[in-house]
Amino acid sequence: MQRPVLRGIVFDMDGTLTVPNLDFKEMYKRCNVDLSEDLIRVVNARPPAQKEAAWKAIDMMEEEGRNTLKLMRGTVELATWLGHHNIRTGLVTRNSSLTLDHFRSNLWKSAGLPPLDIAFSRCDEVPAKPDPTALNLIAKEWGVDPGPELIMIGDSPSNDVAFGKAAGATTVLLDTGRRFVEDGSDGGADICVESLFQLPSLLWQRFEIEGDLGGALKKYPIPTPTTSATIAAANGDMATLRSLSVDQLRTQDETGNTPLIYASDQGNVEAVELLLTAGVDVNVRGYLGATACCRASRAGHLGVLKALMKVPEIDCNVPNDKLQYPLHFAAFKIQPKAVELLLEHGASTIVLDRKGRTPAEDTKDETIRNTILAARDKHFRQNPE
Repeated sequence: MQRPVLRGIVFDMDGTLTVPNLDFKEMYKRCNVDLSEDLIRVVNARPPAQKEAAWKAIDMMEEEGRNTLKLMRGTVELATWLGHHNIRTGLVTRNSSLTLDHFRSNLWKSAGLPPLDIAFSRCDEVPAKPDPTALNLIAKEWGVDPGPELIMIGDSPSNDVAFGKAAGATTVLLDTGRRFVEDGSDGGADICVESLFQLPSLLWQRFEIEGDLGGALKKYPIPTPTTSATIAAANGDMATLRSLSVDQLRTQDETGNTPLIYASDQGNVEAVELLLTAGVDVNVRGYLGATACCRASRAGHLGVLKALMKVPEIDCNVPNDKLQYPLHFAAFKIQPKAVELLLEHGASTIVLDRKGRTPAEDTKDETIRNTILAARDKHFRQNPE
């Protein structure tokens, strides 16, 4: 059976991309609306004076909420993954345009995420969810037919899942507990996840992902050093390295690799330490986007990794062009000590490779998997949403 091509994904905002921070029970109470009813529909049907008073109460609560609004765990990883695959993104929220604008500027853009292609708030002239008009307009804007090639994801079975189903889209429920408020049903969602970072691997399995990272990866030749500095670094030639200028020690060769990357790849600890003392950039992405940390993690060169980790600017969450992160390399290549060292120095356990896998999913070694999952659980306990 041929899988559908993933054409785009549309998000809910509050409780999906952002941590829920509005007390909806209190909001409904202030507006004198029963929780079983649609708040927007009931308020808009009231006489003008009552309608205005209710909207003032709603706007006041949303304004308070904007002060504490923050991204949901996994939002950055999911949006980054979608961006690398050039998958279009949209957003439909029942929040106000002020809250939507705040989200786009102060959270989404500030996190360095790819811009949303299109977004609707309740202030736009389209019916609120679960009416499918907004999703149909997005499909039209993207030049695709409403259907299973589009995804709608949200935390509300009654609003988000129903919204997606009404347009014929594939529906995803982010099950943060909202379903238990709404009679315990998942609304018939096609996919249920507890965290956003769990979604990409499921999308990889269910959809065709187009683009360079979606198919079989091209094989590339192993790079060889071409400058005096990179040759010396690869060979551990300390005399030559000491004779070269700082500019020479920093310069990338024609493959894109720096002396530091070659020295790290070969496990030449003394050369790595000399280069770091000279002040070379520890996070340069070289051949196929790999950093020194990537290469050392892949080979399990602990001495090199320890030297790299002493540099305050080290970022062990920089992937190569194939979306392989240092922790992916260490886990896949079964380098348990490298895994432990990376975790000690802030390697994320929920970064995603091109297939949407976290490092724990990218290893055959059960001990390594358990080590990563234990670190994840500890981090989540210490940093609750």
